[in-house]
Order: sequence, then structure tokens, then C-alpha cells
Amino acid sequence: MIKLYGFFGVGLLALLASCSSPKRVTYFYTNEKADTSTEIVQVLPRPSVTIAPDDIVAINISSEDAFTQKDPVGIFNEGGVPFNIAAVGVMGGAGSSVKGYLVDSEGIIDFPVMGKIKIGGLTTKEAKKVIAEKLVSYIKAPVVEVRLLNYKVNMMGEIGRVGPILAPNHKINILEAISSAGDIPLTGRKDRVLVIRENAGKLEFSRVNLNSKTLFTSPYYYLQKNDIVYVEPNRLKRQQTNEFLLFYLPTIMGLVTTSLSIYGIVQLAKR
Repeated sequence: MIKLYGFFGVGLLALLASCSSPKRVTYFYTNEKADTSTEIVQVLPRPSVTIAPDDIVAINISSEDAFTQKDPVGIFNEGGVPFNIAAVGVMGGAGSSVKGYLVDSEGIIDFPVMGKIKIGGLTTKEAKKVIAEKLVSYIKAPVVEVRLLNYKVNMMGEIGRVGPILAPNHKINILEAISSAGDIPLTGRKDRVLVIRENAGKLEFSRVNLNSKTLFTSPYYYLQKNDIVYVEPNRLKRQQTNEFLLFYLPTIMGLVTTSLSIYGIVQLAKR
């Protein structure tokens, strides 16, 4: 009888939960006033982006001469090598083949007509200025655009989509990266997200807690080029993928059950 009451009790709780759950997922079901209070958290400034060896740089040249001459800048835009930038960007859409310049170990690119130009260690803004100053000897009022084609972070672990996330605007925070990767499922831990960063020849390992507002003041809130974000699985996921629990425990339980059954049959036969 006690078991029966317990069964009905569980059923009643499930019924109440099912009746209340639509309120949490239905739009505009209440006339109650919403909480309009605002809390402001100061975010650390975004670090500047510098060009480094092995970066792939896209450079586009335009000029006032383009309005008076047939193609004064064509020769400068013909350089570079096609690179397949295959990653999902924060703005959506898959990457494609784009022409760019591979920065060598000394921070140098080989540019049409002007030859070798050192841009390693410069920001994209500084690189624009250096190239524009060299172009004034060839074209009038050159306008230079420089961007990194390989500005990406890599997502690993218990995440919707594992792989690189491309940031074409050279700016991405950890929430944008996680959102672009399909969010963290229920089997992932949001309180122990690991960020691995290479800095001055050393690797930094730092954990961030997405459940805390202190995330926004963390130096790892804004991700940097080539950061690795690893989402740790929770205990349930680890149990689901545990080799012992998946393979050996069912076998052992089966053997125990079989042994108990045989023992029971033998005991009944003795009576």
C-alpha cells in the first residue's frame, strides 16, 4: 500500500510539473511587470591584434587614380596565393578560397613591384600605413586594406560543433565563440571552461566560469588568435563514456544475475 501511495505521489508531482511548465515557455502569458533594473559590469579593453609569422594577410589596394586611369592598382592586387579558409565564422557561412600573403618567420611578405615588406609585429593599422607610404611612389593617394584571414579560435570538448571558428573582424569573445559552435549542451560544464593560449613562447592554461559575471572582467573574455577553448564534460557524460560502465559492468551484472538464478533453481530443486 505504501508503494502504491508513493507511485500516486510521483504521478501527482509529474502532473503538476506538466501543468506549470507551459508558463515558462509560452510568450506573453502574464501581465506581471518585468524587472527593469540594470546592472553594469566593466569589461576589460580588447587587446590589439598584431601580425605574426605564419599569419595569412589579405591586402587590397585602391586609389584616386582608379577614376582617371584604366587600371592603376591592378598589378598590386594580383599578388598573393589562394588559401582555403575553411571555417565557420561568427557572421555565419563557410569559408572559401581567398588570396593572401603568408608572413614568413622574419615577419616579411613579398609584395608585387615593391618586393619584400616587413609587417610582422605591426597591427593591421600600422601595416596599412607602411604599405601606403611605399605605394605613393607608384600611385596617387593609395588606400590600403589589410586583414588577417586566419584569425580563428578552436573549439574542443563538449560543444555543439568541434572545430575552428573564424573571426573576420579580428574580434571575438568567448560567448560569441561558444554560440557560433552551437552552444554547450547539458552534458558540458559551464563553470570550468578551459582557455589555452600561447603567449611569448609559453602556453597559458586558464579556466573561466560562464555562470559568474566575473567572466566579463577576465583577461580571457576576449579570445585571441589561435586560442583553444575546451569545454569539460560533466559527471553524467563521463559516466556515459566510461569504458567500465559501458562494457564491463553490464557483463558482470549479467553474470551475477545468471549465477543467482542458477543458485535459486538449485535451491528449489533441493526442496
